Amino acid sequence: MQTQDRLKSFVLRKGRITSNQQRAIDTLWDKYIVDSTEELKNILPNTHPILDIGFGSGETTAFISKQKPETFVLGAEVYLSGIGSLLSKVSEDSLENIRILNSDIAPFLEEKVSDNFFELILMFYPDPWPKRKHHKRRLINKDFIDLLNSKIRPEGIFYFKTDWSHYFQEVKKIVSRDKKWAVLEKKDLKNYLLDLPQTSFESKALVAKRELNELILQRIS
Repeated sequence: MQTQDRLKSFVLRKGRITSNQQRAIDTLWDKYIVDSTEELKNILPNTHPILDIGFGSGETTAFISKQKPETFVLGAEVYLSGIGSLLSKVSEDSLENIRILNSDIAPFLEEKVSDNFFELILMFYPDPWPKRKHHKRRLINKDFIDLLNSKIRPEGIFYFKTDWSHYFQEVKKIVSRDKKWAVLEKKDLKNYLLDLPQTSFESKALVAKRELNELILQRIS
């Protein structure tokens, strides 16, 4: 699917930004926000690169950065409150191996990321667009799964979580017919991925008594 033909999977909303978040944005933006018009290979070292799509408040992004200093994590997020939250964590823990993309991830992957680049891509609790008429706006579809496959290294991992059962079943159906992926169990993951912190989205889902679903895929071709 061409970039210009794709419906955006998000609608920018004016959320409240705290004073701490704004301070972090004002002081750290230039250092940590990547230029979306630049080739990623010129920005991010090719050293165990990880992509966290739609990182929310940045709990997972910051945790991986802190636990795995040998990696380099690119977090993609369109909401400034989430970026401010992650930048606050970056400042508190003096994290250097993080960069942030404040842009639509799909065209950036298509145009600015070379193939076989990431060893791990995370996508936790994307907007489920629960109304049937909006399902076409969901980011994960067959085209996007193919795009991820091209950007993950052979034997690399795509780790997906959602608290919306219909979305989960839809994604499972897509990959069940795809010979490019193998489904892994959680126990197959590296230890640091078994200890990820609970995100704010997970907390809200549990309060709402929604089931947490996850799918772990490994690229095999």
